[in-house]
Amino acid sequence: MKKSFYILVLISCVMNFMFTVSCNKYPTYEELKSDEKRVINRILSRKDITVIYEYPPDGVFKENEFVQLSSGIYLHVIDSGNGDRAQASVSGATEVLVRVSGEYYYSDSTYLFSTFPNGNDPFYFKYGSAYSVVSANSNTYNSYYYLFSMGLESILSYVGDSAVVQLIVPGYSEINSYPAGSTMQNADRYKYVPIYYDRVKYTFYK
Repeated sequence: MKKSFYILVLISCVMNFMFTVSCNKYPTYEELKSDEKRVINRILSRKDITVIYEYPPDGVFKENEFVQLSSGIYLHVIDSGNGDRAQASVSGATEVLVRVSGEYYYSDSTYLFSTFPNGNDPFYFKYGSAYSVVSANSNTYNSYYYLFSMGLESILSYVGDSAVVQLIVPGYSEINSYPAGSTMQNADRYKYVPIYYDRVKYTFYK
C-alpha cells in the first residue's frame, strides 16, 4: 500500500510540475507589451514619426506628427472633417462607414491591406456600438476580425464626418479596460500585433 501511495504522490508531483511549466510558457503581459513596443519603435523610426503627448490646441498637426492618446493609440489628423460630429443618442446613433488602408506586423512579416478599392466593403457600425461589432465577429476571420476595433470608433471623439486620419493601434491599447485593438491583435498568446493605418476615412451614413 505504501509503495502504491508513493507512486501516486510521485505521479502527482510530475503532473503538477508539467502543468506549471505549461502555464509558464506564455509571455507575461509586460513581456508582450515590451516586445510590441520594440516593433512600434521601429515603425516610428521607419515612418519618421515624431510623437507628442498633448493634442495640438488648434487641432492642427505638423507633418508626421502623432499624438499618443491615453488609450495607447497614436493619432495624426489629416482632415478633421466637415464639423458634423457623431452622436450616440437613445433616439438614434450616428451610422458610420469606415475605409482603411495600411499594414500590420506579425512576427517578422508585414502584411498590407486596403478597403478603398472598388468592390471592398467598408466597415459599418453605429457610434457607441463598436464593441458589439467586434464581439459579433470574434470568430469569423473576416476583415472585421483582422482590422476593425474600438480604437477606430474612439477617434470620433476628436474628428467628424468625412475626416481622414492616420493611426497606430497597439495590441496592448485599451479603452475603458476593453481591448482597443482588433481581435486579431490580441488572439495570439505569444505576441501582440500592432497595426499602422496610413489612411482611415470616416463617412456618416445618411
